[in-house]
Amino acid sequence: MKSNQFLVLAMTSILLIGGMSSCYNLTDMGEDPYALPNNNTEDGGDEPINPIGEYGDIDISYNVTDPEALAQIKDDLAAAPATFRNFLYEGYYNDYQITTNLTHDIYAGYTGNNKSNFVGSAPDYNYADGWSSSRWRHFYVDRCKEYASLLRAFKFSPNPERYINQYFITRIYFAFLALANTDTYGDMPFKIYASVQTPETNNVPYDTQADVYDGMFRMLRQAVDAIDPDDASQYVIDTEDICYHGDAKKWLRFANTLRLRLACRISNIDPERAQQEAQDALSNKWGLMESNDDNMKTVPRYAPVEAGGINDGGQENVLAMCSVMYNGDCVMGWDLENYYRTLSTGGATYIIKTGRSGQTEKIIDPRCLICWYRTGMTASTLAAGEESLREDFKGCPKGYAEVTMLAPNKFSLTRTAKDPAKSKYHDPKSWFNCAEPTVWLGYAESLFLRAEAALRGWGSGNPEDLYRQGVQASMDYYEISAAEAQSYINGLVALNDGTFGSGDKEKILEAIITQKWMAVFPNGNEGWAEFRRTDYPKLMLPLNNASGGDVPEGHFIKRLLYPNSENSNKAFTESDMPAKNSQGRRLWWDVSDDVPSNFGNSGALLRIRR
Repeated sequence: MKSNQFLVLAMTSILLIGGMSSCYNLTDMGEDPYALPNNNTEDGGDEPINPIGEYGDIDISYNVTDPEALAQIKDDLAAAPATFRNFLYEGYYNDYQITTNLTHDIYAGYTGNNKSNFVGSAPDYNYADGWSSSRWRHFYVDRCKEYASLLRAFKFSPNPERYINQYFITRIYFAFLALANTDTYGDMPFKIYASVQTPETNNVPYDTQADVYDGMFRMLRQAVDAIDPDDASQYVIDTEDICYHGDAKKWLRFANTLRLRLACRISNIDPERAQQEAQDALSNKWGLMESNDDNMKTVPRYAPVEAGGINDGGQENVLAMCSVMYNGDCVMGWDLENYYRTLSTGGATYIIKTGRSGQTEKIIDPRCLICWYRTGMTASTLAAGEESLREDFKGCPKGYAEVTMLAPNKFSLTRTAKDPAKSKYHDPKSWFNCAEPTVWLGYAESLFLRAEAALRGWGSGNPEDLYRQGVQASMDYYEISAAEAQSYINGLVALNDGTFGSGDKEKILEAIITQKWMAVFPNGNEGWAEFRRTDYPKLMLPLNNASGGDVPEGHFIKRLLYPNSENSNKAFTESDMPAKNSQGRRLWWDVSDDVPSNFGNSGALLRIRR
């Protein structure tokens, strides 16, 4: 039988970590060569510890005593800082264009495709197996291998108590990566990897998305309960922790904010669990993100060492790479331009020159001016970093077929300096320089999450006040001047049309989610997930649906297909998974088909394909 290449590669990699090379039958755990001999069973035999307790099914439940395996663990412990750095860096960056930019970023409405080679492919809902399989492979082969190596090194070291904090920090980030994966596909193999076990070849068990969410909630709860940031005896990865530099309190605040994100995600399908998880996160003693200094972000390797990179010649900011550095593949999306222009009557002014000496003054969201070039850019104007003041900003509709690249470009490209002397450094007027970090979960989002929680009656605070604070936090992140930020906030339509005093929860939620969507940009993983959950903001349908009927006309794509390699996985083929494998089928937490339904009893709509 043809090998299930991606999950089997992950299994093989984990076996190598344990110094073993064979497979085992899940029905005969005593013959498992990965769950190595232990002395904690009643009879002192070689069987792994039975999973017990609240976390037994999602945590390591065996001991390692084999000398060869322990020698490998010693090597893994020495390599842990470098392994952890790569685990963090590649988690969301790996092969970004094909795993995220040409799918999630476009489906979220943030960007548009501007390359002829990609017309009629995944950007237009025509499934691209090579792209989906790359995302699948990077999670199950690469990240799961790193995760297993780190957890085994920390847990089975000679002094495991010293590594408790780092053990659970690693698990927090694994849950963060798993979230992006399950929100892309739905049901997926999870518990067997979370607990660092080895699946049987071509028989990798799936967990329902409900069970995946349950597991992620429990992993995060276990971590915030176990980590002691004041324990000076704990092992710390600092320099190679490219997210928080060993600051355990920041990791705890991130974990609680992530818990609130997950709670909001399941609010329509399991409101009772959502409320409990949200309240647990909101009341936890370590709190949520406190400022933009707490943002979970990736600094490109391209950046100088002093900025958190390694001064690499490539590995630029991923959006800048897909846009300017790839000569215009990726451009501003039509939806993003629309909301830059329509959410507020205030903001920043800019001039468009007309005729010999005329000009027109316009007002736009100030974030647009620092993130995007005007249209008409060519290779030479990009190299010089100059845009024509006779041009305007323009977004590309989804499914647009008359792409132009740089001949010249008819849509807006990221504001990126191509000159390395400039692009290596932060420039508040050229936000997508190649060294600029990408935020995956930030302080502004945390405030919008709190606004939704307050709207749902889960926590204290006023939704309107938290909404204002969220917009301000986003402006602060982008270093927008106080005058422009205040002008934008004062002109917000939602603050001037009675939305927050209307008592209409759907209308209030639309305002919150739309501004959260603006703040979350350019994170298409989250933007697309929230659009599917809430049906906000209102996005344009694609001009071209090339799915061959898999996504019904007049509807939006709901998920990616599982890679074709899963057809060799018995646990996949001998279940109902093939029948559910459709890009038009909603995920577990998506209860309504493109029609907002965020405060009703929508559970009956679960899994109904329309």
